[in-house]
Amino acid sequence: MKMKFNFKNVSKGTWVRIISLILLAINQIATSVFNYQLLPFSDEEVYEGVSTILTIILMVVNTWKNNSFTEQAQEADALLKQRKGLKK
Repeated sequence: MKMKFNFKNVSKGTWVRIISLILLAINQIATSVFNYQLLPFSDEEVYEGVSTILTIILMVVNTWKNNSFTEQAQEADALLKQRKGLKK
């Protein structure tokens, strides 16, 4: 059975993940096999950068989401879900 690739319909997210994986694999091989560091970052800098990026992402997601703490807001959410269910 012959596989035929369709690169036109591949999502941007897939391309980002594949390219990131390839770059990380090249860096890992260069570091472990050839003892050459392609990315000029120490472990501490990588940890700090990843922590900062994750913090920013979580802050954005948590602020973007509808956080209903009051009873009125929770009732409004239930009404909205009910109305969305009727439209479908």
